[in-house]
Amino acid sequence: MRRAGLSAFLVILCLQVSQDWAADMGKFPDRLNNFGFNLVQSLETPEQRNLLVSPASIEIALGMAYAGATGETAAAMSQTLGFNAGSREKPIQDLATLQTTLEKPQQGVTLRVANAMWIDNSIQLKHEFSTDLANTFRSKLETLRFADSGTIARINNWVSDATEGKISRLLEDPPSPPMFLANAVYFHACWRIPFQKQASQEQLFHLANGSTSKVIMMRQSGSFRYSKAPGYEVVALPYSGNRFAMYCFLPETGADELVRRLTKSSWSELSSALQLAQGSVALPKFKIEYGRTLNQALSKLGMGIAFDGQRAQFTRMINDSLRLFIGAVLHKTYLEVDEEGSTAAAATGVQMRATAIMRPQEEFNLVFDRPFLTAIADQESGTILFLGIVGDPKQ
Repeated sequence: MRRAGLSAFLVILCLQVSQDWAADMGKFPDRLNNFGFNLVQSLETPEQRNLLVSPASIEIALGMAYAGATGETAAAMSQTLGFNAGSREKPIQDLATLQTTLEKPQQGVTLRVANAMWIDNSIQLKHEFSTDLANTFRSKLETLRFADSGTIARINNWVSDATEGKISRLLEDPPSPPMFLANAVYFHACWRIPFQKQASQEQLFHLANGSTSKVIMMRQSGSFRYSKAPGYEVVALPYSGNRFAMYCFLPETGADELVRRLTKSSWSELSSALQLAQGSVALPKFKIEYGRTLNQALSKLGMGIAFDGQRAQFTRMINDSLRLFIGAVLHKTYLEVDEEGSTAAAATGVQMRATAIMRPQEEFNLVFDRPFLTAIADQESGTILFLGIVGDPKQ
């Protein structure tokens, strides 16, 4: 795995979270995680072998747009994203608190979260909206001419810098006025106990369509947090400092079906069911690069009004009679896993447009040689930073 400096990943540290903060957050992390599972289920397609999203990145980026929403649009976004529908300020503060917490990683873990907004020079932001973005989200605010030829490069360069080059292009086409919102997350961490390279061997990985693929399988034995539940087994592989871990779920049948089952569960209940057990893990080395426009998936989850140029209400954003709506939600992710650790990154862009568990009784042996579900999570706040399906490690 190539690393620059400490190495990095953009989305998801050794920070002690206070009990007061955890109590204040309430069930916000669980709601964020449920949104992630719902989104993965909505994005699944028969031909999609690998899938990776960052629920945290998407929620923060859309949280900036939510800060400018009103009426039915704000209500639909709140319901889809798992916000507290009874208060505008509480969801925004929850996201700000989450971002602050993630920006204080522990030794041995690199985690950075960055926000930015580019505004076309033809419009003027409302003071309350610009204050929310600058103070609450600590977002970079920049005014420019969207028609200038260098605008797309300017935004892509910011994304590349924020993700240590793991995501070099979020935009393929120039952005449309009047504004473009972006979030980037970068994460890098070494395993608490690295996999020994001499133990890695080539092995067949069984794809969902019945064919096989040769992969390099890493192997490790020891004491892990583990659980066997009806239909799947799960193991947590801790990173340095123990705050973050990669959870790998091995389903008895298909990974897609497991996602549908876990969508109905609480992440805090799932993770707390894991108990220390002796066993062995065989995990393929893999690298995933994934990108999708999320309009259709978010609409299916109930946020369609935000994309409707005739009905969307983002009246807190600009001092103008223009009706704003979300033209596109762009999302790109990167995840690389090897014997030393994991590097991950995510970038989410929101284009605003205008129109006038149980303890095991015996040692386990998990071999991830078929499609499986994986998640990188902050075990203190209970927040999933990355969530996806590994359908073909060599795709």
